[in-house]
Amino acid sequence: MARTNPQIKAALLQNLGVTHQRLSQRVTTRKRELPMSTPHAVYTIAHERGIDLLKHLGNEETAEVRRLLTELRAAGHPAPAADNSKQRAKRPAAKQDVKVSIAGVDVGTIPALSPTHARDAKRMSERVYPTLYVFENSVRDLIERVLAAAYGKDWWETAVPGAVHQTAEKHKKDEQKDPWHSPRGRRPIDYVLLTDLWAIIKHRWADFKLLFPDQAWVQSLITNDMNVSRRVLAHMNALPADDVSNIEAAFRKWAKQLQAVEREVP
Repeated sequence: MARTNPQIKAALLQNLGVTHQRLSQRVTTRKRELPMSTPHAVYTIAHERGIDLLKHLGNEETAEVRRLLTELRAAGHPAPAADNSKQRAKRPAAKQDVKVSIAGVDVGTIPALSPTHARDAKRMSERVYPTLYVFENSVRDLIERVLAAAYGKDWWETAVPGAVHQTAEKHKKDEQKDPWHSPRGRRPIDYVLLTDLWAIIKHRWADFKLLFPDQAWVQSLITNDMNVSRRVLAHMNALPADDVSNIEAAFRKWAKQLQAVEREVP
């Protein structure tokens, strides 16, 4: 039995950029298309790929390869397209759309909704929204604890700046336009923003100074680290990875600080 010329086989493997197994599969397919020997199947493929057979084969065998290719074309087997399996292997696999169910709806089935928003929803719901929710309510609860201990049950009326009162009253009045909806909160402090919470702490700093390193520390964490990102989220825009990490780092810093001064919290 004739052996396949090793130089042609090596050149073909390099030309195709495939494994021996893959080449063997192509050879088997070629032999099904037209009965021929294994070496001739290799040579016909090599000839189609532009490899010079005359460098390694005699004139007669090269002519036989060309005859076989003519029969293949006559039998309705056109020359195959270039094998791009190597390039396909290098191409990263396409990302699968994330399955996200919200309110019982697979958001991937909503017409015109970008898949990016589905992925953002999953990431925001798992990492960002819970962090901001816990942080903001932690600030509210801390203010209530500290000021109630210092000024009694009427602390909101006696210890909170007038501008913050006005903000809360405005939001409560706006809420009355939608009586069908449940209230925003059960406490007046639930009706103010993060910047208002900082205003309360600053206004009564003497009552909070034992809990924090200094005013600048609290102001930066509340009004910069948290509030800037909160504004973006309030308009239903996703945060990039570095901003998400910044929020998480700020929350950890806040939590560690309160844990460290737990005995000072009323």
